[in-house]
Amino acid sequence: MYWTLPIKGIAKAQNELVKQKIAISYFYYDKYSQASFNNVSKDVLEANLDGLLIAPVLPNVFGRFLKEIPDDLPYVFFDSFIPDANYISYIGQDAFQGGILSAKLMKMMVKEKGNIAVFKVLPEDYHIKDRVDGFLSYCEKCPKIETKVYDIDGDWNSDEQNKVFQRIISENKNLMGIFVSNASTHQIAKLIKSHSIQKKIHIIGYDLIEDNIKCLREGEIDFLISQQSEKQGYEGIYSLYRHVVLKEPVEKKNMTQLDIVTKENIDYYRN
Repeated sequence: MYWTLPIKGIAKAQNELVKQKIAISYFYYDKYSQASFNNVSKDVLEANLDGLLIAPVLPNVFGRFLKEIPDDLPYVFFDSFIPDANYISYIGQDAFQGGILSAKLMKMMVKEKGNIAVFKVLPEDYHIKDRVDGFLSYCEKCPKIETKVYDIDGDWNSDEQNKVFQRIISENKNLMGIFVSNASTHQIAKLIKSHSIQKKIHIIGYDLIEDNIKCLREGEIDFLISQQSEKQGYEGIYSLYRHVVLKEPVEKKNMTQLDIVTKENIDYYRN
């Protein structure tokens, strides 16, 4: 699961700050349930907190929530962000450049004219949209590559996965590659394997979760882009600590690296 990665970083920061009496509370919700988020958001606002670390993956929902946050309650974004919000810091990647990087890698592998399917998972998420936009902007300059985008809500069962995959196969007669805009990459790789497609379909996706790493090692995924997710959680807590406790200025944007991970370097990669 993707979110265990930033939680590791948050826990590491908490352990380092234990002597400073920093306490961290976690508020979990089902991102596919409006009711779940509404209940959790009430708990957050009633918790008497000194700061918030937020991954605003659903901008419409979080946009309304941010308006309810008191002016004196600072918050830091990680993973994604909402433009024009009053956040004190954002820790994450340049998603647009990440999309460009992924497209450049795809072009290196796809030598002949062919189709590329693009999975836009949780399309309302700003950083997912930026990744896809970056990927498409680069592909527009590549006359041999034709792209087609598929919006996916992310909460899809095996039947829905098969339906989407069959649609991709029927609509892309010369499918050469697939770009997945989030950590669901392994699901696509397993679909290709289960359908016993003979020719090589190049796959590029995101995030070093265990299922993705397994597929990378087995050659079912060609490249993974690491967001340094643990670092995002870690740096998010320290930004709040410096702002709230030390009263120090913090960087408005703390951009993490765009790391390319392959089966050849995965055993030596340090997040």
